[in-house]
Amino acid sequence: MSGGLLLARLGLATLAFTVLAGLLMAARRPLRARLGAEAVYALWLLVPLGVALCGWPAHREVVRMKAAAMPAPAADLLPGPAAAADAAPHAAAIVLCVWLLGAAAGALLLGLRQRAFMRSLGVLRRVQDDCWVSARSDAGPMLVGLLRPRIVLPADYAARYSSQELAAVLAHERLHRRRGDLWWNALGAALRCLFWFHPLAAAAQRRYLADQELACDSAVLRSRVHAPQTYANALLKTQAGAGVPLGCAMQSASPLRERILNLGRGASPRRVRMLTTLLLAAAAVAGGRLAWAATAEVVAFDEAAPAPASAAFRIVTELSVDGGAVQHRERLVRGPLHLTDLRDGEGRPCDADVVPRPLADGSIDVRVQLTCDGQPAASPRLLIRPGTPATVAIGRSEVQADGSVATTRGFRLTMTLYPL
Repeated sequence: MSGGLLLARLGLATLAFTVLAGLLMAARRPLRARLGAEAVYALWLLVPLGVALCGWPAHREVVRMKAAAMPAPAADLLPGPAAAADAAPHAAAIVLCVWLLGAAAGALLLGLRQRAFMRSLGVLRRVQDDCWVSARSDAGPMLVGLLRPRIVLPADYAARYSSQELAAVLAHERLHRRRGDLWWNALGAALRCLFWFHPLAAAAQRRYLADQELACDSAVLRSRVHAPQTYANALLKTQAGAGVPLGCAMQSASPLRERILNLGRGASPRRVRMLTTLLLAAAAVAGGRLAWAATAEVVAFDEAAPAPASAAFRIVTELSVDGGAVQHRERLVRGPLHLTDLRDGEGRPCDADVVPRPLADGSIDVRVQLTCDGQPAASPRLLIRPGTPATVAIGRSEVQADGSVATTRGFRLTMTLYPL
């Protein structure tokens, strides 16, 4: 994928992130009152889904058409010396580099913060198979560790919580682990790094984490194993403390008042959870189909017969592949001229058939039928005068210091035709 195309995809992903995250941030409270916290938390999946669909890879759809039915865009029928020449997108390359460097710096900073936080917990002491106790009283309860998730309790957990309250706390963190919330949080952190410049990125991540905790509270109470009063007491005894950069902390993502009020609301009904799942599946299918249609590159392949046997030409060619040395050749042809050992802008091996046809006004209609990896790839046309050089360039071209244009990736073919 070229730099300009990648930048365009990132711009489209930014638009999708803005619309989806903005709508969820605005509608999360009324939706939670009607659908429940678990359904609202699931709807946040629409954001990474929409961003991912913007990166759908391009694909070619070949349409075989007769010469009479083939369109002849002005860009493909040129009377001048060049049929195609791309100027290097320097501005796009600079913007793309700045964007990716910012994302890499954000990821590095997040990794350093996570490492420093884990070291600040001190030596962890194991008290159960999946529970560890830190040396700090202001850190925890929390779930940390992508590959080996561990529940970390504060140093004074035994004096702070009763046995029923501790059971509710552990149920909360174990539910985070069963649902894979650490991986979803890592995805959210990746989106924040990717859109490091976006004013909504940090706010959307905070709202997402808040909805995650509210959904976890509702799911724990839905099991009816823990009394709401006991769970509320456990929340009140949990200090906000220092937030973990990448993890699930029980009391660091959402306001305590909002958490307590949410305990009085009913959990999302089963039918609502099922409808939410169906909605997400439908959005994925519809979005995938839309992305597939939007990234299709339709290539019209000319199936016209070659020039008549009586049409003979002397063709002088100058061919350069991937910016290499120019190869000069002169040939007498009757019909198409077949060229091999070419490459397109993606580095694929290509062949080309140059089909010249004289016109009534004395000009020559030249069709270049390009085949890459055994599949029709393009069919540019040139309208030239006898003895006048014409150039067709496939791939990426750059303007040199002397003002000339060179194709650095792909091939550049200059032809001069003389009817016989």
